[in-house]
Amino acid sequence: MKNIKEIDWDSLTFANNYVFLEVMNNKKRCQYLIEKVLHIPIKKVLHIAAERHTNSPRLSSKSIRLDVYVETLDGTVIDLEMQVTGKGSTVYKGKEDNQVAHELPLRTRYYQSLISMDMLRRGMDYPELRKSYVVFICTFDPFGKGLPVYHFTYCCKEDDALEMGDLTENIFLNARAADKTDDRELAAFLRYVRSGLVQNAFTQEIDNETKRVLNDEKWRERIVTWEMDLRIMEKAAIKKGREAEREELAQILREKYGMSEAEIAELKKEAAAREATRQA
Repeated sequence: MKNIKEIDWDSLTFANNYVFLEVMNNKKRCQYLIEKVLHIPIKKVLHIAAERHTNSPRLSSKSIRLDVYVETLDGTVIDLEMQVTGKGSTVYKGKEDNQVAHELPLRTRYYQSLISMDMLRRGMDYPELRKSYVVFICTFDPFGKGLPVYHFTYCCKEDDALEMGDLTENIFLNARAADKTDDRELAAFLRYVRSGLVQNAFTQEIDNETKRVLNDEKWRERIVTWEMDLRIMEKAAIKKGREAEREELAQILREKYGMSEAEIAELKKEAAAREATRQA
């Protein structure tokens, strides 16, 4: 079981999900990323929440977690998600890039529906639904076309200039394609995500904050406690081997840690695979 000394903190970067959540839980940094890097026009960041829990009518209020949930003065909602594969991932450990890339469009669909449900739960009618963006910042190429940005809206197949107008947009950043954009702010941000290279004032700021976070003992303790609790509960569920116990674990993960159904399902799949390996 991991403790603080066993985690290689020096290997963690801004692209690590835990670090990203902590660094971007800041209005100034979020506004800069949204306006100058993503070029999404907003008036002012009104509210920001790392690990936002949406109010789904089907699940408990803490059952769905969005990484960095930003609400602006004009009502626009932007969900920022860091997507990392390999050793630096807290969600996709052991998965290939193409496996994760295949899931991302479906995760986008799910997240947009959750954001819309959260708006409607607060008393809105359909015409009052506001603009919403889901942004995936990827350390890999999510669509394999080599583009630095993939920006999607719903368009008519018969007339691609005709947009449906549902007020949702989905953006995927590809950190591997930093050299393929003439946008200096975007290129600098993508290079920083990919390699930690500091090239402008913004990446210097997030680099400074990343270093501060990684040296924060209280933050380290929170991360270790989360991982230890997760492993203890997972082992207990596997040992008992009963579906009721697995559902009890899932409920704890929903209520105590705000994990989404997709994340819980992934953990169940990984647990089953590990159990099968041990029994082989």
